[in-house]
Amino acid sequence: MSFLVSILVLAILIFVHELGHFLFAKFNGVGVVEFSIGFGKKLFKKKIGETTYSIGMIPLGGYVRMIGDDPRMLHAENSKEILAEMTAEERVLLQDRSKWFLNKSWFSKMQIVLAGPGFNLLFAYFAAVFALYVYGASTPIDLPVIGATIPKHPAAEAGILAGDKVLSIDGKHLNTWQELAETIKTSGGKPLNFLIERQDEEKTVNTLTIKVTPQSDSPEMKLLDSSNEENSVVVGIVPDSENVAVSLGESCLMAVSQIYYISKITVLGFWGMVKGSISPKNIAGPIFILSEVAQSAKRGFEALLDFMIFLSVSLAILNLLPIPVLDGGHIVFFTIEALLGAPVSLKIQNYATQAGMVILLLLMLFAVGNDILRFVG
Repeated sequence: MSFLVSILVLAILIFVHELGHFLFAKFNGVGVVEFSIGFGKKLFKKKIGETTYSIGMIPLGGYVRMIGDDPRMLHAENSKEILAEMTAEERVLLQDRSKWFLNKSWFSKMQIVLAGPGFNLLFAYFAAVFALYVYGASTPIDLPVIGATIPKHPAAEAGILAGDKVLSIDGKHLNTWQELAETIKTSGGKPLNFLIERQDEEKTVNTLTIKVTPQSDSPEMKLLDSSNEENSVVVGIVPDSENVAVSLGESCLMAVSQIYYISKITVLGFWGMVKGSISPKNIAGPIFILSEVAQSAKRGFEALLDFMIFLSVSLAILNLLPIPVLDGGHIVFFTIEALLGAPVSLKIQNYATQAGMVILLLLMLFAVGNDILRFVG
């Protein structure tokens, strides 16, 4: 069941992305030959008007195939080769050059390309508004209670769990999360003895002492530290929180901040990997993503919705990377075209597209390798 939920979530996000391209193509008078979610063998196919709508067996992407979107069409010497690759119906549609994607204005082409990532951001925003209005805004509780631990960080490695209440550190009694934060922040990295109060499954309250050795801030955790409280970075813990009801107006405003924050950490994460300050081992592939969706679903619809918001923003930004094949690559080509007053040469586009496909394939293989190592390790 969890696997089916994971597939459905990915399919929804891909559908939203491709719907953006599709609607803006139609709005700008571009003919659409096919609207497909997924790749491989077709599980469903239906033609309505000039467009064939289909669902592929592999739900790891999608595409909107538009009339006149092949750069080779602008060169007469390629006409026979292109026509040979088309069905009879596509050849008929091709006769109306006013519906060609490549014959549209620069502004129209940019709208169509940007609409995919734009729809993902809009979906994330409205989902965030819904989540905030229905479930409330998560607000940290100023008590020394652990809300969550960060995997592979000192607290988690030492055995501290979500829900644990920290009574004292090295004998110093704690009443608030701020006191807990200050104690860790000023520890100088020396080992600390946490006196923990923990409730087991039988509701029995036990106390135990756990030794935790703080570590230096990691680049990955710095991205997540929007509050600048270093304790969540140094030992890998975050405070417990409660949901506070907010109005629809407040939800709309808070959703903007939430989408901005997710966008910021995603962009900084990509940039950190480019600079080498963040390990590429953090790149996640489809196996990890499907697993996280399934885990979120088990925690309830609110957790699933939160992860969908994060994924939708990440998908938007990923597609805006300036790599040929992705939307960002098309934006680069069209921007150069606007500056030079002519399309980028077919030869350069072909080389760039091939290079982009190789880059994406290598990234996918690397990400899948990371996923396997995560589960094996």
